[in-house]
Amino acid sequence: MSTISDAAGKVLTQYVVTDLGGVTRGRGVWAHGGDGPKHSVGWVPANQMITPFDTLASPNPWGSHGDRRLYADPSTNVDVYLGDGRRVRFYLCDIGELDGRPWDVCARTFLKRALRALEAQGLQIRVAFEQEFWLTLRGSESPPSAGFSLARFVAHEPFGTEVMTILEDAGLEPEMLLPEVGPDQFELTLKPAAGLTAADRAVVSRELVRLAASALQRSASFSPIRVAGGIGSGVHIHFSLWTLKGDPVTYDEAQPAGLSQVAASFAGGLVRHMQSLCALTAPSIISYERLQPHRWSSAYTCMGDRNREATLRICPIVTSSKTPAREQFNLEWRASDATANPYLALGGLVWAGLDGILDGLPAPALVNEDPSSLSDATRASRGIARLPTSLKAALAHLRANTKAREWMSDSLFDAYITIKEEEIAFLHKVPGDEVIRRYGQIY
Repeated sequence: MSTISDAAGKVLTQYVVTDLGGVTRGRGVWAHGGDGPKHSVGWVPANQMITPFDTLASPNPWGSHGDRRLYADPSTNVDVYLGDGRRVRFYLCDIGELDGRPWDVCARTFLKRALRALEAQGLQIRVAFEQEFWLTLRGSESPPSAGFSLARFVAHEPFGTEVMTILEDAGLEPEMLLPEVGPDQFELTLKPAAGLTAADRAVVSRELVRLAASALQRSASFSPIRVAGGIGSGVHIHFSLWTLKGDPVTYDEAQPAGLSQVAASFAGGLVRHMQSLCALTAPSIISYERLQPHRWSSAYTCMGDRNREATLRICPIVTSSKTPAREQFNLEWRASDATANPYLALGGLVWAGLDGILDGLPAPALVNEDPSSLSDATRASRGIARLPTSLKAALAHLRANTKAREWMSDSLFDAYITIKEEEIAFLHKVPGDEVIRRYGQIY
């Protein structure tokens, strides 16, 4: 997405969409830098059948036939300069029909539909994607440093200052950048935002972090695992429910763990559909290298109060803060990583939570210990099941979930399953270390 302006003030502007495999692709248009977005640019429906490894999944329902358009959302304009002077300008787009109607195989449209359904219940969701990534010097090993240490942060300067400046210039409202526990690992947090905006920011921040790293002779990867058996990098999705008028409704101090009735039902829907949701939130082969017991990454279908072994975690309230508890209170989905398309991941969470609200589900029982420390019989009696241990198993849960099938159009569901099965088949005979390396290159 790097661009060069000519003497006439023109700039190559990219029109991009994040596909079903979580890869952001698009087309560039040569135009004056001060111009607004074009009405639309051409797209090919078969592009939605491209896997992350650039193979075309089969069967491809559109073959070589048909056309779609990328319709830019003017509010998503990104126009920033990298540290090496390159200008980057792009718009996020929806995929639509030639007559302007939304296309039901567009992931961003899938999320929009979920948010409208939530709004029909008088609710909106505010979200923050908390993303971890690996940052290394290009062509050489980074100097060893301890997790969370000042030494690691300083060793990679000016990357930290540069990337936060770029994110700020892009309007993403960055809050924190910190060295994480894994070697070369960092974590980025952004200010919570409305659902669609938060997913847009997840897409844009990943691209800008990679570009900022490249400009400083570094390499950034959001891949969920770097070494087999090693520490993982996840994407924790924090969320809270609010009325359409802007009143927070997730917290009720009179209820167990502070969870309001509507939030409890929303959480109940998430726990009900956890195994199926993994197909959308942890959608790569190596996602399941990360989702293991004792790893603080989540491995069982449960909710916990401040328990990092739980897939759904009730986050703490900072009682010393001047911000009211009801505005702080949020939940965190932990079984996700950056191989997921943010629109599909968040859309799935919203649909699942909405199912819980419509069915009036009670709050899930709190699990405040490591579920793997419990006996099989105890877990069974408390309704705690293992999350899928492979992408193939997660897809099987999604296939078998009749309610989840209703969240997607048939075309979107079939396309998603097909490209994920193609991904599994493509990497079937590839050695494990090579599989991890390839994911690291793509993400």
